[in-house]
Amino acid sequence: MLIDSHAHLQDKKFARDLERVLERAEDAGIERLICVGDRVDSSRKAIALARRHPRLAATVGIHPHYDATFSPVSLLELEKLARDPTVVGIGEIGLDFHYPNCMADRQIEVFSAQAHLAGRHDLPLVIHCRDAYEPLFETIRSDPRIPRRGVIHCFSGTYEQAVQFLDLGFYLGIGGAITYPNGDLLRETLHRVGLERVVGETDAPYLPPQSKRGRRNEPSYIKHTIKAMADLTDLSYQDAARLTKTNAIRLFRLPSPIAPEIAYSIRKTLYLCITNRCPNDCYFCQRCTDYMVMGHFLKLEEEPTAGQLLELIDNPAGYHEIVLSGLGEPTMRWDVCLETARRLKERGARVRLNTNGLGNLINGRDITAEMAGFIDSVAITLIAQDRETYNRVAKPEDPARAWDAMLEFTRKCKNVVPDVTLSVLAVPEVDVEACRHLAEDEMQVRFRIREYRPKGYSVSECVG
Repeated sequence: MLIDSHAHLQDKKFARDLERVLERAEDAGIERLICVGDRVDSSRKAIALARRHPRLAATVGIHPHYDATFSPVSLLELEKLARDPTVVGIGEIGLDFHYPNCMADRQIEVFSAQAHLAGRHDLPLVIHCRDAYEPLFETIRSDPRIPRRGVIHCFSGTYEQAVQFLDLGFYLGIGGAITYPNGDLLRETLHRVGLERVVGETDAPYLPPQSKRGRRNEPSYIKHTIKAMADLTDLSYQDAARLTKTNAIRLFRLPSPIAPEIAYSIRKTLYLCITNRCPNDCYFCQRCTDYMVMGHFLKLEEEPTAGQLLELIDNPAGYHEIVLSGLGEPTMRWDVCLETARRLKERGARVRLNTNGLGNLINGRDITAEMAGFIDSVAITLIAQDRETYNRVAKPEDPARAWDAMLEFTRKCKNVVPDVTLSVLAVPEVDVEACRHLAEDEMQVRFRIREYRPKGYSVSECVG
C-alpha cells in the first residue's frame, strides 16, 4: 500500500543487485515505483527499466546540475522519450542556486523549456529546487505555459513557501530528510500543512532515513519516512500510507483505480458515508472538487442501506467512535441513520452524528428526540457567525429558514445528546471569534475551529 514516487533505480549503485532491491520493495508493501531521469541517458535507462518491470514508471528530464548538456537536440530527444507509455512526468528538472557561479538565467531557460514540454504532453513536473524558491515562484507565475501540476521534490522550505506551492497546484515530495536531527523546520511545516498534498519518496540511492544513515538508500526504506509523517500529523501509519499512495496515483495518473468507499477509517474512528446529497452548497466542500477526504474516495455510486453499512463493521466496539457522516448531509436519510445507530449501540459502539444541523427542516419534524439512547455526540457545522454570512457561504436551498433551523436544532440536541459541538471552518468570510461567542456563550456548547487550506489540501475531517 505504498508508492515510492522518486527513486533513481538506474543509478550504477543498483547495478549488481537491482532485482533483490525490487524484491525487498515488494516485501515492504511498495506497489509502484517511479524511476526518475536526470539526463537524457538516465531517462532512457529509466524507460528501459519501466518496460521490463510492470510496477515501475519513468520520468524524463535534465537536472539543473547537468544543464550544460541541454541543447535543442537534447530537447528533441526528451520530446521523443516523453511519448513513451511508461513516462508519467517530466523531471527531475528545476533550479539549484546553491553553488557559486550557478548561471541562474541559464537554469531558468532550461527549466522553462522542459516545463513547456510537460505542458505539451499533459504531464506533471518533478521539480528540484535548492536555494531558489523565490525565483521558481516567479518563473512559474509569470509563464502560463508552465503547468500548475507537479511535485516539489525533496521539499525543504518554510510553511509559507509550502503554502505558495500548494496554492499553485503542486504537491510536496517528502523523503528521509524528515527524520534528520536538523529537520525541525521541515517537521514543523509538515505538521502544519498535513498530508493531503504530500507524496512519499526515497530519492534512492541518496538521502536515506536517519536510521539507515551511512547506507545506500533504497525504496524499502520509505516505510521509515511514512512512519515519521504519520507521527508528525497525528495519523496512523495506514492513514499516512494511504494518503501518500493516493496522492501519487492522482498526481501521476497511475493505472491504479481508486474505488469509492462507504465505510472508511481515519485514526481510530470509523466514518460511514450515508449520502452525497445536501441542501447546502458550500464552496469549500470536497463535493465541489473531487470527493476525496484523507485519501478516501467518497463519491457514492448508490446510497447504502443500514444493512450494507453494518455488514462492513466486524467489531464496532473496537473503534473510538463510529460517525454517521459522508460528503453530504446524513439526516437526509434519517431512517438509515437511526437504524444504523440503534444496531451499533446494541453492539457496544459509541456513535456520533456529523451534520449541518438542518435535520428537522429536512424531515419536517423534530428528529432530535429520536436520538436519545442512540447518538452519543453531535457535531454541527455552524458555517458562519450570522444569517447573512451563512447564506452567502452555505448557499442553502431555503435561505429564509436554514440559519434559524440550524440554531434551533442545536438547542434541541442539547436536551437529548450528552455531547454537542458547533464547528466552523475558518474560511476568509467567517469571524471565528464571533462564532466562538455564539457557540460557547449563547448556545453553551463546545466549539471547534477547523483550519482552512484552499485548493483542497485541508486535513480537516468532513462534518456535514
